[in-house]
Amino acid sequence: MRGRRRPDGRRVGPRGAGLSLHGTEVAFRLGPGTGDEARAIAKGLAAAADGCRRHVLFLDEAAGEYGCLAEWDRREDAEGYAARPATRAVLAGLEARTGKPPRVRLYAMQEDVVL
Repeated sequence: MRGRRRPDGRRVGPRGAGLSLHGTEVAFRLGPGTGDEARAIAKGLAAAADGCRRHVLFLDEAAGEYGCLAEWDRREDAEGYAARPATRAVLAGLEARTGKPPRVRLYAMQEDVVL
């Protein structure tokens, strides 16, 4: 596997060594049938995630549970995302809406995992 490259040209290490991304997850519960509201919140979080590789929204509309994941190349960016003023504003709005702060978690993300 040495010298293998992904389509974007980045090198891929041996299996199990693909720990190259970092994620910041924001999880929140709004209640059933609030998908449009969750999409608006995700849009605000995505706008605050300048520099991330990808920002995705996870939806369970029936349960009213949602989560956003921003993927970053650098751990420092993943760690600093929640402290950005624009992110803090969205998080404060979520806390005012739900009565409790949303869960914010950091992840190390592994690529090229063989199942």
